[in-house]
Amino acid sequence: MGLVGEDKGCSGLESEYIEPGCHELMFTKRDEPERPATAGGNLSAKHLKVLMLPPVSWDIERQQFILNAASDPFELERLLLTYNIQLTIISPGQWPINPFGRASSLLRALDPWRAVRVMVRERRHDVVVAVMVGSALPLSIARRLVGFSTPIVQWDIALDEKWGLRNRIHDFVIPRLDGMMVLSSAQPAYIASRWPSGAPVTVVGHCIDTSFYRPIGDGPGDYILAVGEDIGRDFPTLLAAIEGIPAQLVLRTNLELPPVATRLANLRVMRDRVSESALRSLYANSRFVVVPLSDTRNASGVSTILEAGAMGKATIVSASAGIDDFVIAGETCLRVPCHDAAALHAAIQRLLNEPETCERLGQNARRFVAEHCSRSAFAGRFAAALRSFARPVELASG
Repeated sequence: MGLVGEDKGCSGLESEYIEPGCHELMFTKRDEPERPATAGGNLSAKHLKVLMLPPVSWDIERQQFILNAASDPFELERLLLTYNIQLTIISPGQWPINPFGRASSLLRALDPWRAVRVMVRERRHDVVVAVMVGSALPLSIARRLVGFSTPIVQWDIALDEKWGLRNRIHDFVIPRLDGMMVLSSAQPAYIASRWPSGAPVTVVGHCIDTSFYRPIGDGPGDYILAVGEDIGRDFPTLLAAIEGIPAQLVLRTNLELPPVATRLANLRVMRDRVSESALRSLYANSRFVVVPLSDTRNASGVSTILEAGAMGKATIVSASAGIDDFVIAGETCLRVPCHDAAALHAAIQRLLNEPETCERLGQNARRFVAEHCSRSAFAGRFAAALRSFARPVELASG
């Protein structure tokens, strides 16, 4: 299943302050995540039916899944069943049934026929989870007109963007939601201040398949790796930082790069999208991974950080607030100020000169990801959040 997170081209919370109207789920560097029991979860809890609406189709990924060729798209569903939670996924339709089927993911998620189906045929669910705001908009518009009482919860949000259309949709939808689940502790206070009449916000963090992304290969690789396509990436600073570095940088992105990219002899740019197995090989054969970021409330870079860490790779990560939950400076990664090419250059040179530091950071990162950001750890937090937003038992059974 395509979990939320940034697009890479392949397919511990420190905040002590939570704004009124927000409640934070237990996901901190200092706390143990809720874990499934030996048999998994809590089967004695009330059976919960959850409907999930992704912004793009997850169907092909699920239909074509081959074990060990990609992350398991069914793992989270199986884990939620151990918490007595049944998940149903309805992807947006394709063109021409969905008139927005050829548009951006924001508009594709508006699929009016999916919204009609949900409001007419899917009323028995206890919670509707709209992945990103586009999936929530049609239901938010029509719910009062048709008497649709099922709680609507949005999972993940893109903040700090200059896209006016998305911001206007946020302004309409968020005050009408029953809850929000976000990735980063940098987000709830901002959401509460911008939309003070909005729904409660729970931090659930992020997760990856730690069985697929695992240490493989023999020893360190022969290049530095960077990947990513979301707007939070700061590749211009990275390119400035690698001038004079005696190692090759492999950069997998479709983002526009500054002119210096054509003059760097130690840069190899990969423009073609790669499969997950090919991405895993890129991680495995690298020395370490660099995640250059602009400072943002979004969890830009989170999938790259967790995947590289799960594979036992050291990372260098910009000090963006949105990613604080997923790294420990000096323990799982090296951190540098955002947009500081000199500091990034020095950090890259340090890891090239100190293979023992690379090994230590990579081993610590693997342990951190397995403990806090595996799907089994995430499932407990996600299940608790879903139950906190579900309609009361008497209403759900009525």
